[in-house]
Amino acid sequence: MADTARLDLDGNPIRPMKICMIGAGGFIGSHLCEKLMAETSHTVLAVDVYNDKIKHLIDPPAEEGSRHPWDGRIQFHRLNIKHDSRLEGLIKMSDLTINLAAICTPADYNTRPLDTIYSNFIDALPVVRYCSENNKRLIHFSTCEVYGKTIGSFLPKDHPLRKEPEFYVLKEDVSPCIFGPIEKQRWSYACAKQLIERLIYGVIAY
Repeated sequence: MADTARLDLDGNPIRPMKICMIGAGGFIGSHLCEKLMAETSHTVLAVDVYNDKIKHLIDPPAEEGSRHPWDGRIQFHRLNIKHDSRLEGLIKMSDLTINLAAICTPADYNTRPLDTIYSNFIDALPVVRYCSENNKRLIHFSTCEVYGKTIGSFLPKDHPLRKEPEFYVLKEDVSPCIFGPIEKQRWSYACAKQLIERLIYGVIAY
């Protein structure tokens, strides 16, 4: 474990933190847990409804009497953030909350639009509120889909401007936001994600 030698951008030693990771049992969350256990001294409160992908971090080693190098630094909390009052307590206990909980499979956008909107916006509201009310740092993962479509994607195939790269570049702070029509359910994910981003920005700005 090399955390004692790790420095922040100001050259100061990074102190161990307690991290509440929501969605720790997913693809990104499980790999991030592995990285944190292997390379830092941080403690992780792993929150999810499943722990299959992180059981090897939580369960004791097969060899009797042996211990993981990260023993005691990761705790699994099985809960659904939709309706569990324990979530606020875990956020209060932590220095940082990382929210990875989301429905983010394209096949689901078209077949489960309501679940997609609830998962990516409604269910994230308490997380943002608890972090704001308790003055806790939040890292909220989003998606490139919040930028929408490029202007170039609307130009006719034979239009001369289709060859201009500037019409295919999305710039976060200046590009117009173009989403598909309401009947195109695949945009439910992008709309929900952008709305929660706007809410987080509003909390920070005001």
